[in-house]
Parts: sequence; C-alpha cells; structure tokens
Amino acid sequence: MGSHLTTSWENNLSLASSRASSILVIADSNLPKSYSKGVLDICKKESPTHMISFEGGEGIKTLSQVSKVYLYLEKIGADRKSLVVCLGGGTITDMGGFAASTYKRGVSLIHLPTTVLAMVDAAIGGKTGVNTEMQVNFGLLKNQIGTFYNPKMVGINHNWLQSLNEEEILSGWGEMVKHALLKGGKHLKDLMKLSPNLKDLSPLLISSARIKEAIVHRDGKEIGERASLNLGHTVGHAIESLAHDKGCEMKHGVAVAWGIVFALEASVMKMGFDKTTAEELQNWIVSWIPKGIEVDGADAVWSKMSHDKKNVKGNVIDVLMLAPGEVIWDFVWEREEFTILWEKFRGRYA
Repeated sequence: MGSHLTTSWENNLSLASSRASSILVIADSNLPKSYSKGVLDICKKESPTHMISFEGGEGIKTLSQVSKVYLYLEKIGADRKSLVVCLGGGTITDMGGFAASTYKRGVSLIHLPTTVLAMVDAAIGGKTGVNTEMQVNFGLLKNQIGTFYNPKMVGINHNWLQSLNEEEILSGWGEMVKHALLKGGKHLKDLMKLSPNLKDLSPLLISSARIKEAIVHRDGKEIGERASLNLGHTVGHAIESLAHDKGCEMKHGVAVAWGIVFALEASVMKMGFDKTTAEELQNWIVSWIPKGIEVDGADAVWSKMSHDKKNVKGNVIDVLMLAPGEVIWDFVWEREEFTILWEKFRGRYA
C-alpha cells in the first residue's frame, strides 16, 4: 500500500488528467502564481479544470472548509471519475485529501507538496484529516476526523521549496529528524551534520520521504509498525494545540521536534535508552528549534493527550525508543509518572 512518489510529476499529472472527467486543483493562496499556473496549464490540456484556493494553516482543517470543497465540486459537476489535485503544504493535503476521499465515496487524488514538511511526511501515506474544536472544555483537538486514502501520485518538485521561509523549512526538518531517528545508522549521522536550511537538506529530502514510504508500504492502516511514525506526536500535538488555544501558533514540525526531545527523555527513564546518546540528540535538536517556549503544566498537556487518536480503552499511548532505529510504538503512560517526568522536562526547557 502506498502512493507513487516521483520527481517526474509533469508527465504523471498529464496522464492522470487525461483520464479524468474533470479536475479541481486545491491550492494554497499564498503560493507564487507561477506554481498554480504551471499545474493548471498541464491539467487544462487534458480535461476541464478548475481551481479553489485556501490560505494554508490549521484554520482550514475544519469540516466547514471541507464543505466548501464539496460545494465547489458540485458546482463544476464533478463525478467519480474526477480528479482532485492538492497543491500546497500539509494542511492543504490533509484537508483536500479528506474532501477527495469522502466526496462520492472517493475520487482520484494527487498531491503536489510545496513545503518540506508535506514533501517528506504529510503528503505521503494516505492519511487525511481535519481538526475538531471544543470551545468549552478541550480547545483544538488535532486530526480527530480523517481517513486512510492514498493519492495516485505524490509529485516532488524541489523548485517549489524556494519560496519557503526559515520557519517553514525548520518545521519540515522536525519531521526529517523523526524519520532519521526511526532509521538510525548512517542516515541519522548524515542529518546531524547538516544545518536545517534548504541547500543542506535538499540531498536528504527524497531519502527521508522514502523512509516513511517504506514503513507505510509494510503497514498501510497503522495496525503495527506505522504507529512508529507518531514519534514525537503525542506530546507534540498536545503542545501545538495548547499554543493554538492561546492564540500562539506553533509550526507542526517544531512541536514534533519538542515532542521528540521529550520522548528521548522518557526513553532514557522507561526504556533504558543510552543517556549519553539521548543527551547528544536532545542538544542537537534544541540547538536549532526556537528557545523559551511557553510550556504548560502536566495537567493541561495530559488533557490534550487523553484525546489523542492513538489511545485505546482510555490508555494514553506513546512512541518511545530503545535506541536509534529501535522503536516501541505502544508504550502506555501512567498519569503520575508522566506528571513527574513532564515537570522535570518543563523545568529544564521552559
């Protein structure tokens, strides 16, 4: 199971377009116009093509925004032979993929990621999703509604990354760190030698994406091994959501990076991960991500974690490590031990 990851995106897009009854391009409105023009020019040669734009960000990952896509698909007379093309970052591929997977029980889908994060992670593997927001008790809850739905193609174009700012590149780097820790060995050593800038990271983008692609191929529906891709995400989603609730947006990959720093701390305490290695990795990660984050107390973080979609029978499930390349993806937290470790972590990094 998996999508076709390719740098030959133009030819593949042209072929898919020729087989579609109609095409809807869902694009990030912040992208340079030349990006969408290039995609539209290819599609229009083959089939009737339309475009709808959204400003990328967590704010579009809602059912109300998905409904706008449904209405537009109805407006253009889309049918089950239609094609949806998502051009943008991870929030565009998450939301657009969800719309494509559910409209008329599924239409064809292509992802054209334009951020490092989407290119190495979000666009790969067929996860789609939108958030829920419980105003009274829980605030933003990440990816509570979603599907597994593979795109026909994930098109890689390094030129689309040229417009990214440093913050966006760093966010993608956070997911690359995750993949490197899951892989271990030479890939991890190679990434640790590089600065998180586009010039340095470019040679490792495809290999990082392939790490996720291989895991997804072995476990498409997250029955087992694929859960390892949630490394850093249990705590990462919690602090990302808490930041959102306070009106302080935190980039997803940066939140994941902080989640990995905590996972390393927990892995030393609970899994016997080598302390010296963990500290080396923590110092490396923290040297690049923003300092002085406002870290909430254990109760607030636990409240978010208790709604994580990985949880089973009320147990908070997390991903920890025995060593780089050796992962435990079904660790169960006890609230008291989490609280003790979190407050120690908070005191160290807040």
